[in-house]
Amino acid sequence: MAVALVNIYRWLLRGILILVATAFFSACSVKKYLNEDQSFLVKNKVEIEKPFTKEIERNITKYYRLKPNRKFLLFLNSRPYFYFMGSRGKDNWWKRFERNSLGEPPALVDSLYLQATTQSFKNYLRNMGYYYPDITYSVKVNKRKKATVTYDVKLNKRYFFGEYDLQISDKDIYDLVSKNMKESFIRTGYGFKTEMLLKEQDRLVTLLHNNGYFAISKDFVDFDADTSSPDGFVKLGLSISNKEDTITHKKYYIKEVTVDVDKSILSNQSSLSGNELKPDTITIDSIHYNMGQYKLNPNVLGRNIQFEPGEVYAQQKFNRTYSRLSDLSIFRFINIQTRTSETKDSGFVNYNIKLIPSVKYAFTLEPQAITSDQNNTITNQNSRNYGVAMLAQYTNRNIFRNAEIFQLSFRSSFEAQGSRNTSGFFNATEQSITASIIMPRILLFPSFDRSTIFQNTRTIISTSAIYEVNVNYRRTVFTSGLNYQFNKKLVSFNFAPAEISFIRSEIIDQTLAEQSEKDIFLQNLFSNNLILNSRIGLVYSNKPIAKGLSFIYLKWDALEIAGNLLTAINAALGTPKSDDGTYKIAGVKYFQYAKTAIDFRYNTIYDENNATVFRLFTGVAIPYGNTPEFVPFERRFFTGGVNSLRAWRPRSIGPGSFAQKDQLDFSGEIKLEANAEFRFNLYNKWLEGAVFTDAGNVWAVKDDLKSPGANFRFKDFYKSVAWDAGVGLRLNLSIFIIRFDFAVPLHDPTFVESERWVIKKIDSNWLLNNTNFNFGIGYPF
Repeated sequence: MAVALVNIYRWLLRGILILVATAFFSACSVKKYLNEDQSFLVKNKVEIEKPFTKEIERNITKYYRLKPNRKFLLFLNSRPYFYFMGSRGKDNWWKRFERNSLGEPPALVDSLYLQATTQSFKNYLRNMGYYYPDITYSVKVNKRKKATVTYDVKLNKRYFFGEYDLQISDKDIYDLVSKNMKESFIRTGYGFKTEMLLKEQDRLVTLLHNNGYFAISKDFVDFDADTSSPDGFVKLGLSISNKEDTITHKKYYIKEVTVDVDKSILSNQSSLSGNELKPDTITIDSIHYNMGQYKLNPNVLGRNIQFEPGEVYAQQKFNRTYSRLSDLSIFRFINIQTRTSETKDSGFVNYNIKLIPSVKYAFTLEPQAITSDQNNTITNQNSRNYGVAMLAQYTNRNIFRNAEIFQLSFRSSFEAQGSRNTSGFFNATEQSITASIIMPRILLFPSFDRSTIFQNTRTIISTSAIYEVNVNYRRTVFTSGLNYQFNKKLVSFNFAPAEISFIRSEIIDQTLAEQSEKDIFLQNLFSNNLILNSRIGLVYSNKPIAKGLSFIYLKWDALEIAGNLLTAINAALGTPKSDDGTYKIAGVKYFQYAKTAIDFRYNTIYDENNATVFRLFTGVAIPYGNTPEFVPFERRFFTGGVNSLRAWRPRSIGPGSFAQKDQLDFSGEIKLEANAEFRFNLYNKWLEGAVFTDAGNVWAVKDDLKSPGANFRFKDFYKSVAWDAGVGLRLNLSIFIIRFDFAVPLHDPTFVESERWVIKKIDSNWLLNNTNFNFGIGYPF
């Protein structure tokens, strides 16, 4: 197997070298295909006369009208060559492949495009407050007909926002706008930007829509900019015109709200018009419900309908209602129709909410193939596991007629793990069953459901059982929990007030049983234990509103605490401790600890072909109280693997610099890890490349004479950081990504301190013997 992997690696390396060499020499061969007066663009430059802002320097390059050809492998300009090769001779499938897939038309320098770029720059700068910029360009062509275009930009005078006057004849609208001027995007003394005018226009229309002015639009909101001031300040006048010369805009109120729940809505066109009250209509809090044959408590809909008859029309309540009804996940069609009417002084809005239920029952079967690299914690063997699995899931929507969703899933898997000494191919199996109920409300705390702070709220009650058997041990896990979710646009909070897990383990391998009698790690790993914990955390991402090319993702498991309640009860009742000095419940020891962890990611997209991702993970778990020496195995930290330190197998390094023969415990209570990855397109969007580096490790919280170098110390923890680097290939199949990563260690803390920079030993044999191959689905982070 090792020889086969070495041969595959050699073949890939040679293939890459041949590909790079071909692309390199082809990049130098475009000149002969050009006419005497032609040159192709290889670089654009912008030189801006100071002073200028970073924003302008960053954004002005978006307005090039002529850009260089896309690079192959980041730096080789070989695409024009393949285009020319595919355009010569008799046309066939290979020529078309060269021309359309490998190549692209050369970016020939053309004065029309350069002048268009100059004009685009001027338009952009005017929108930034530089009304009279001077822009010129120059072209430099070398002997190979490669051209560099330099744009020289002189910004000249900049204009700033000056006085901001309201020119509104309708007194009610004037008072409303004046009252909310603190939220204005126009700030006196700030640089003039057209973008701010557009934002201000949107803000004003939204403000009016949320305060009853249903019929107003952007057409009524206008700005008058006076740039005649010699000091560069733009005097701005805001005009919100009347509906007609002397007719002001009416304020609208909600008159009727009708809800129709019916599978035949789409086919029965007559039901789409008007707010019709059927004989079986139910009216609750002035809202009419035509539930048809659908068995749903109308109060569920009432909690999620944010408007009610008699109140002032507000667009934000309309949007929130649609969002909340959609989040119930029991309707496949949602349509909120509006009909308006007017009197002399006011307007009225009638809402007709049309809902078509989703299919009540759903059953899915998902066959799975299993393959993964794994370090067996028990036998300390690195191996690749193979197996098959089947996932069956049953869903019942609106099971208790309050929009609850019941899910029952069963997964059965069979694996061949490591070396097999059994008669059959599969030597491990795992059977699991999970049942959960998702409620669209916060159970026992209804005030949260009516709050406008959150987009939606959920309560999830779940329970599961796992039965696992392999050649070493048998394990049974029972878990139940209650989880509250509070979701906003960019952030989701979760709070689990109570989760309970019972783990029962039994060693079935005689050698392992004898070894466990002398090893405290194995004793804790295979002892029956109980975890009663609470946890709180959040997930944040600004990707939905990121207007630039960068966005962040943050997952913070803020705090998980376990065992405090049980210890307090035992202490209050005066319960005696067992012989080992711990409290037990029904003869089973329970764990007491506190844990927190942060996963932070920063993504930067440079263009459609290049991006970088940085990731930082840190976590700590502290045992105390009833189990002051140990955090349960399931709550400890590990490192290594396809999504971690990719030069090491999962659970094969740590804690710290501790390493010994037949080591079993690679876990820790502290984890620090940093990853950086540069991703780039190689071919036609479906073949991607990556260059990456990973660094980190896990450490123990407390000193242990039996594990020298395992504990974390601020003054020298960096000496025990594992560091790797590598390259990767990814097949982007749109639905999912298949990933191949090759990584080598740079700094290995398992060696003595003077020999940890293992990269110093690099040669062809070392590279082949120390490259770790990773196969994964999806990006690593």
